[in-house]
This record gives sequence, C-alpha cells and structure tokens, in this order.
Amino acid sequence: MPEPTLRFPVTCPACALESPSDIPIAVIANALLTGKGIRLHSDCHDYYWTATFVEREELRKSLALLQIESSEDQVQPHSKQLDAVG
Repeated sequence: MPEPTLRFPVTCPACALESPSDIPIAVIANALLTGKGIRLHSDCHDYYWTATFVEREELRKSLALLQIESSEDQVQPHSKQLDAVG
C-alpha cells in the first residue's frame, strides 16, 4: 500500500509559476512537530527550497483539514448505522 501523501500547490521562487507538489503526510507532520525544515520542489525549474513560515502554516492548515475530514468520515458511517437501527 502506498504511503499517504498531501498534494498541494507550490509557487516557484524563480518564476512565480504555480505547480502541484506532493509530500508524504508523515514527513510533513514530523517536520511540523519537530521544527525541522520542509523541502519543497517546483518542476518548472527543478528548484528545491525550504518552506517559509507562510508555506509551513499553509501545510499545517491543510493537515488540520485532513484530520477534520477524516474524523467526519469515521463519525458519519457510525451515525448512519444508528439511524438504520432506530
């Protein structure tokens, strides 16, 4: 089974072109929890850089939304099952 990844847009520092990127969720979460740098990549210039504070905060928000959506997915089937019983 492939490792879950977060797909998000990055803006190339060289040309300001936005392109999709993906990083394993575990790598992002670990970096955010430990304060380590997150390496981003843009395909247009094959350019790597360390995420800025703003980029890190956007990744943090994206992970928080994933957690909320995941929690809702877990609650929804259970509540549907209760509706069917009662």
